Amino acid sequence: MRMTQNGRMAHLLVTGAVLATFPAWAETEGSMDEMLVTATRVATPIDQIGSSVTVITRDELDARQTPKVDEVLKSVPGLSVTRQGGMGSTAQVRIRGAEANHTLVLIDGQRANYQDTMYNFDFDWMVTDDIERIEVLRGPAAGQWGSDAVGGVINIVTRKGKGPMTVTVQTELGSYDTNRENVAARGGGDSYDYSFGWSRYRTAGWSVASQDRGMGTERDGAQNNTFNGKVGFSPSDNSEIEIRGSHTDFWAETDGTKSGSGTLDTNRSKAKHTDTGAIKGSLALLDGIWTQTVNASAIRNDQWNMGGTTSGCTVGSPLCAAYLGTTVNASWQNDLRFDKDHVTTIGYEDNRDYYWQRQYQQKSKITSSSMQATAPFFQHQAHLFDQLDLGGGWRGTDHDVFGWNPTWFTTLAWHLPTDTTLKGSYGTTFKAPLLYQIYYPSGLSNPGLKAEQGRGWDVGIEQKLLEGAAKTGVTWFRNDIDNLINYVTIGNTGQYQNTEKATTYGVETFFTWTIFNDDDGSLEVSPSYTYTQAYDRATWAELPRRPRHKVANDLSWRFLEKKARLTVSTIYGSDFQENRSTSPKIPNRMGQYVQLDISGSYDVTDRVQLYGRVENLAEDYHESAYGYAETGGRAFYTGVKIAFEPLTLAREAMK
Repeated sequence: MRMTQNGRMAHLLVTGAVLATFPAWAETEGSMDEMLVTATRVATPIDQIGSSVTVITRDELDARQTPKVDEVLKSVPGLSVTRQGGMGSTAQVRIRGAEANHTLVLIDGQRANYQDTMYNFDFDWMVTDDIERIEVLRGPAAGQWGSDAVGGVINIVTRKGKGPMTVTVQTELGSYDTNRENVAARGGGDSYDYSFGWSRYRTAGWSVASQDRGMGTERDGAQNNTFNGKVGFSPSDNSEIEIRGSHTDFWAETDGTKSGSGTLDTNRSKAKHTDTGAIKGSLALLDGIWTQTVNASAIRNDQWNMGGTTSGCTVGSPLCAAYLGTTVNASWQNDLRFDKDHVTTIGYEDNRDYYWQRQYQQKSKITSSSMQATAPFFQHQAHLFDQLDLGGGWRGTDHDVFGWNPTWFTTLAWHLPTDTTLKGSYGTTFKAPLLYQIYYPSGLSNPGLKAEQGRGWDVGIEQKLLEGAAKTGVTWFRNDIDNLINYVTIGNTGQYQNTEKATTYGVETFFTWTIFNDDDGSLEVSPSYTYTQAYDRATWAELPRRPRHKVANDLSWRFLEKKARLTVSTIYGSDFQENRSTSPKIPNRMGQYVQLDISGSYDVTDRVQLYGRVENLAEDYHESAYGYAETGGRAFYTGVKIAFEPLTLAREAMK
C-alpha cells in the first residue's frame, strides 16, 4: 500500500529533492516488517493473523516523501481521513465508518490517546521523519487494547539505530513558502542502540477558509519543531530496556467557525506543546518459556486555541481557551511459550486520564477532572497442523466512573494448499465517554451519560497468484454500536447525550503485483477499493464524513539499476454526508475528489540523494469537512538528503 496528498501551486521553486531509500542510511528492521504486535500484543508473523491488518513500511514512507502522517493513512483500505485545512490543521481518522474517537493510537505499542476537545487523537502535530513503520488493525480490538479501540488501532513504530553511527541531514523547499529540515543520528551495537533527531516543518500555507467558496484569501501558516530520542540496551543476555521521548512545539493559523455559507476568514490560531515519554523493560526466563514485559508511558498535550488575537489569552478574551490533557499508562505482560506453536499472554493494565480546561471569556469557567481504568487481560494463540491459526482473548475493564465492562475477541486464519487463506475475526467493544463530553458545556458532570458498547466482525479471503508475485483479497465487515454519544442542542446551548444506535458495514478489497524485480529495476502496483455504509439505526440518517466509495492505487518503478525511483499515487473519494444545522441550509452531500501525487528520487551516490514531488497534480479542490480547504491547489517540493558516518570520516582524515 501507499499514500496520497494535496496542495495548490502558489509559486514554483527550482532545486533538488526528499528521499526514498538509499543504501547508506536506509535503516529498516528487516523481517520485523512482517512481524506485527498490534493485532495480538505479541510479535506474530503477519500471515498467521486472522484480523485485517495493513503495514506501511519505512520504504513506502520515504517513497511518498510527505511529512504528514494522516496523509499516508488515506490510501489504507477502510480508513477515511478528515483534515480541517492544510498542514497543522485538526486531523481525524475513522476506521470502517466508526467515529474518530473510536480509533486507538499507539506509539511503540503504548497508548497515546489523550483527552481533548476533538475527542480523538489529533494527528496535527505528528510528522513521518522518526517513524519506522505504521501498523493499522481494522476491526474491534477492545479485547486486546481496551477503551477507544472500537473501529481499530493505529500503531506508530518509531525508528531504532543499528551499526556504526550514521548522521542524516535533509532539507526541502517548496510551494507556499514551505521549508523542511531534518537531522538525525542513529547507531548501535550488540547490546545497545540509539536514535536522536530533530525535524522542523514551516509553511505559509493557503486560506483554511475556502477561497473557492469566496470565504477567505488570507494565508494560514503552520510550524512544527519536533525533538525525539530513543535508547535501548541489554543489561544481560535475557533482558532489554528501552527508553523513548519526544517534544513538539507546534503552531498553526486557523479560520473561524462555520457560517451559513462556509468557514469565516478570521484571525485565529492554535499553539500546543506535546510531550511523550515511555520506558519498557523485558526479561526472559526459563530458557525463553516465560517473558515478562513492563511498560510505562505518558503523553501530555498542552494546547491554546486563540480567537481574534495573536498574543495569547487573557481573562475576557473572546473565543480563547486552554486545554491540558495527560494520559499515563502502565502495564505488566507475561508471555508463556511452552512450544513453538502456542503462546499464552496474561497481563494487567492501568490507564489514567487527566483533563483541565479554561474558557477565558468567562472568568470562572475552569474544568478539571480525571478518571482511571484498570484491566486484567488474557489471550492465547495457536498454530495448528501448519495450516490453521486461532486466537482469542478476554479483557475485564474496571472503570472508576462507568464500572465493570468485560470484552472479548476471537480470530481465525485457515491456509489452504491452493495458496488461499480464509480469515475472520469477531470482537466486542467498550468506550468510556471523554471528560470533555461529560463536563461540556457547563463544567458540571452529566450523570446520565453512558458508556458506548458494541460488537463487530469481518470475514475475508486472500489468494496468492503468479507464484507469489501477486496477492489479492476481499473482506466483508460490520460494526454495531449502542449508546453512541452525540452532541444535542438544548435551547441556546447543548450537551452530549446517548442518542443513537449506529451500524457500519462494507467491503474492502486489495491487489498487489510485483510485475518484475531484478538487478536493473522493479515495478509494483497496488490498487484497493473500499465501500462503506454508516448510519443511525434509530433515524436511518447517514453518519457524516464517511465517503461511501474510496479507490486508491500506487505505482512504484525503480530503474537505472534501482538508483532512480518514481512513485505515482492516486486516490478517489466519493461524496459524503456533511450534516448542517445552520440557516440557510447547506446541501448535505459533498466532498467528491480525485487526488494525483507524483514523487521521484535519484541516488547520486550511496550517500547523497536528490528528490522531488508534485502534490495534487490534477489541481482538484478538496474539502473533507465543509468550508475547510484541505488543498491550495497544485504544489511542488524539492530537496536533498545526505548521510555520512562521522567516525569513518574521522579515521580516513587521520590516515
